[in-house]
Amino acid sequence: MFCTNCGMKAEANDKFCNECGSPLRKASLSNNNIDEFKKADGFTNIITSQKGSNNNCNNFTYDKNYTSNYHSRKKNKKLKTILAVLTIVLLLSILTIVFINKDTIFNKYSGKRTIMIYMIGSDLESKYVAASNDIKEMINSQADFKNINILLYTGGTKTWHMEEISSDENAIFKVTASGLEKVEEYPIMDIGNADTLTTFIEYGYENYKAEHYSLILWNHGGGPIYGYGYDEYNKTNSLTLLELKTALENSPFHANNKLEFIGFDACLMATAEIAYILSDYADYMIASQEVEPGSGWNYSFLGNIKPSTTTYEIGKNIVDSYIEYYSNRINGKGISLSLLKLNRMDFLEQNLNSLFKELDQDLIIDFSSISRSRSNSKTFGKVTATGYDLVDLYDLLEQLPKKYYEKVNSLKSVIEDLVVYQKTDLVGAHGISIYFPYENKDQISEIIYLYKYFNFASEYTNFIDNFSSKLTGTRLYNWNLENTIPQVKEEGLIEVSIPEEVAENYSGASYIIFEKTDDDYYIPRFKGTDVTLNNTTLSTTVAKKALVATDSDKNEVYITALESEKGSNYTKYIIPATLQRWEEDFISDFEMVSVYLQLVVTEENPNGQISGAIEITENGISPKVIIDLEEWEWIQLLTYKYKIFDENGNYTTNWLSSAEITGLEEEINKGFTLEFKDLDVSKEYYCLFTITDSQGNNYTTNVVKVNQ
Repeated sequence: MFCTNCGMKAEANDKFCNECGSPLRKASLSNNNIDEFKKADGFTNIITSQKGSNNNCNNFTYDKNYTSNYHSRKKNKKLKTILAVLTIVLLLSILTIVFINKDTIFNKYSGKRTIMIYMIGSDLESKYVAASNDIKEMINSQADFKNINILLYTGGTKTWHMEEISSDENAIFKVTASGLEKVEEYPIMDIGNADTLTTFIEYGYENYKAEHYSLILWNHGGGPIYGYGYDEYNKTNSLTLLELKTALENSPFHANNKLEFIGFDACLMATAEIAYILSDYADYMIASQEVEPGSGWNYSFLGNIKPSTTTYEIGKNIVDSYIEYYSNRINGKGISLSLLKLNRMDFLEQNLNSLFKELDQDLIIDFSSISRSRSNSKTFGKVTATGYDLVDLYDLLEQLPKKYYEKVNSLKSVIEDLVVYQKTDLVGAHGISIYFPYENKDQISEIIYLYKYFNFASEYTNFIDNFSSKLTGTRLYNWNLENTIPQVKEEGLIEVSIPEEVAENYSGASYIIFEKTDDDYYIPRFKGTDVTLNNTTLSTTVAKKALVATDSDKNEVYITALESEKGSNYTKYIIPATLQRWEEDFISDFEMVSVYLQLVVTEENPNGQISGAIEITENGISPKVIIDLEEWEWIQLLTYKYKIFDENGNYTTNWLSSAEITGLEEEINKGFTLEFKDLDVSKEYYCLFTITDSQGNNYTTNVVKVNQ
């Protein structure tokens, strides 16, 4: 007897099939129903053998293919069962995913955005009300608050100038057309801590669902080395680049769920290192290569964001509105803002490694030319006491020796793809900077140690490590220029001939014009970099190099002007000064700050105009705010005087150690005017050249009397 379901042979007394469990029924097979049995069960090779009567089939046999076909049928049946089970599991999984992510899949949040602004108030708010002013811009931006959630995390300052914000807590606010709505509050926490930033990002993601999320970091900036953020409650702490990475790594935004952009309303943050670290967490980055003016970004850009606006269009609008805001302001000279497409950072790293691996191998023979390339490159953040050693990467490539032409051009092409939009009035600024040690020699070893932890461009890191070793290592040159005396030519032209070795291995040159006083001191009146090298001759001119301040009583005082920056249509000078103010109680309320006045000279204003003052800092964080002089009582325009000749009348090269301070003190509200004039013929003026070798060591020539 055989099972009619699976064809398995069964014993005569079995009621159920031992293989498939189907009920068994006894039947005699006639010749007619044998064909039906074959058809029903799919056996194609049954051979019947009849014994006795033609109407009875007491026995039949089948060939070896019967067994093979049976096992094949059995496997196919099991496979179908497994596939059916897997199909059901897959359908259940899809339904679960759809249920969990139904809002995203069915595009419930299409066009909606959540913009998170991490606002560390610091002294920018307590002293200058900068954060409150920007918040008011956000409220008045006429943003589409129905489709845009604008969240503020506030903290890090001892005094807020908006009633809604307390300095006794950290808090999260939602910006609305009618003002601020507090949605969460915390005790005072270290806002320069990675966990604090992560808490804010997670809160925004969990509570304000949207199709797109972005993050703006508002405060001071110090580039990749000094990081971002200054908390008045924790003055020694800021968010380092690695802490920023930690904060983002612990947030929901990475892999396939990136922020649409990360923006820095802070100084000096448009660097390759920062872009590389953030490329895992955002599609775009918006930042400035240079120090930002005190008002920072123009938040009217929020009013131009529509549900259909692309991330690129938002970034472009931020750049345009920023530049437009400062276009007609005297304190808006020397600014830049860049929009970077972060998916190009891997290509930049690869090409950077390829080029600087070759440069590293050539350091022994090419050190001087590479050092000169670095010295001649556009740098940023030089208005403070701390040297940031940030150079424009594209401009650096243009300064390198021609022998690296092919790899230089390849890297330039990547930068052009990376910097998708940028605006600036700076000469030599192309949108992205990089750390290249040179000026800040005292901290190089510490910085390189930190830099290695970035894991950025290993060959470039090796290069700057080896370059730094040569820069600070055994002195390669020991030039003696004490007897090298400049000569005065016609029409104020001053020249000096230098040894051929100096001309081949120097990295830069400048000059200083001194005024000799009656007590035989020498006061620097002008320092410039407009020096030309022709073979072995350095030259400059002294026309209109005297800056004269006229006080309220019409007294003229010659003051010190130090050239700091050349733009496309301006030159910027800095003037050392102090600002003072006090309230009724002069002693306890007295306040004084050391600053550099910024003097901007344009074709329309050849005598220059003071755009404000930059505080001189030592903590590595660049001052964002330009101080308004009208908020102070008195100003001292400082000058230093030196003993250039010793008691025997011999020129001495260590004259810098003999400095004494003098200057003009004036009430600010009485005012004073500035004017560039020719040197006073009734006074004695002298000029010398300062030459810097490839290791950053300075040598000065002897002096020449300018007005014979």
